[in-house]
Amino acid sequence: MNYIQNIQNLLEKELKMKGTPYEGLLETYGLLVLIVGENCTNENIHDAWSIWQNKTQPDHKSLKWFNELTKDVQDLDEPYRQAVIKVSKLTNKGELKYE
Repeated sequence: MNYIQNIQNLLEKELKMKGTPYEGLLETYGLLVLIVGENCTNENIHDAWSIWQNKTQPDHKSLKWFNELTKDVQDLDEPYRQAVIKVSKLTNKGELKYE
């Protein structure tokens, strides 16, 4: 297993997306672990989701700039942000173990 697969597996443990329509998000959220890490924002999560959603449902009502979303919709990104941050912390502390 390589480091990308490991990051995606750690995200999967947090988010339980395997076997769901959202499984493809593990790739974009994994990129956030590598690029923004512990500085991940809900806006980053929304942008990653938007890239994925544009491929699967380009007419989705939430495909708009983060600041145009209602607070309730923005808050839906928080659990995903927390998962990215948790996995980033493991990675930064050298605790990312290859299985």
